[in-house]
Amino acid sequence: MENKEQKVRESTRGKNKKVFYSLDYSDHGRVPPQAIDLEEAVLGAIMLEQNALTNVVDLLKPEVFYKEAHQKIFASIHDLFSTAQPVDILTVTEALKKKGELDMVGGAYTISMLTNRVASSANVEYHARILLQKHLQRELIRISSEIIKDSYEDTKDVFDILDNAEKIFLPLVRPTCDAAMTTCTPWSGKR
Repeated sequence: MENKEQKVRESTRGKNKKVFYSLDYSDHGRVPPQAIDLEEAVLGAIMLEQNALTNVVDLLKPEVFYKEAHQKIFASIHDLFSTAQPVDILTVTEALKKKGELDMVGGAYTISMLTNRVASSANVEYHARILLQKHLQRELIRISSEIIKDSYEDTKDVFDILDNAEKIFLPLVRPTCDAAMTTCTPWSGKR
């Protein structure tokens, strides 16, 4: 069973051929939850101030970012941070260049523009929590769609579907519970 259904859209402009991947949300007729401006603000703040990165490094992982280019940029930032190397515009650009991903993310100009959009990193943790919540919403949509699809299958046992749903949902909630919200209380069915 595929975890992610992907559509591929190709566009050709001159000699360059670009391929765009996205999760299949067409069944819902809506744009997936996202906050591209906040993604750019968080990435820019991280490259401007080391304290910003230390405040959000435990909250974020590459897949939290909606835009694939932002996922690659954050992955490079995280790699630099985890090897105790400095994180700034130049080191991130160089890391992406070494991986052969600099052109894919839009080049050095795009990296520098991320930092130009940020006036301060004061709210970076708050912005990172919003990104995490958007990611959780996308994951809930994806997982729920799989459960709905399985529920329509007459050949699947309902208790197997429930067991599978529990196995999928619990890991999604537990590690991010404290990160996405200040506290996490057991779900009682009431809000």
